[in-house]
Amino acid sequence: MSNGKFAILAAFIAVTALAADPVPEGGGQCAMSASLGNSLPTTCSVVWISPADKLYCFSSERAKEMFLKDPEGNERRAQAFWKDPSLLQKLLKEKPEG
Repeated sequence: MSNGKFAILAAFIAVTALAADPVPEGGGQCAMSASLGNSLPTTCSVVWISPADKLYCFSSERAKEMFLKDPEGNERRAQAFWKDPSLLQKLLKEKPEG
C-alpha cells in the first residue's frame, strides 16, 4: 500500500473511531456499583458496550463479570440509580424473592 493510500486509510479509521466513541453512561461511574445503589468513580479502563451502543464503565474486570451475569437487569437498575436513586430503591423492592 502506498504512503498516500495508507494516510487516507489511517485518517478514515481515526475519524470513524471518533464518531463511534460513545459518552460513558452515568458519567463514567461503575455500572455494577450503580446497579447496587452506590456511586463509584472509574477511569473507564474496563468497559462494555451494550447492544444499544451505550458505553458502561466498571471499577474492575470482576465488576464487569458480575454485571454481565444479568446485563438487562443490571442496566435497568444502574440507569434508574443514575436518573434518581429513589427509582432504584423502588425497583429493588419490586424484585421477586427467589
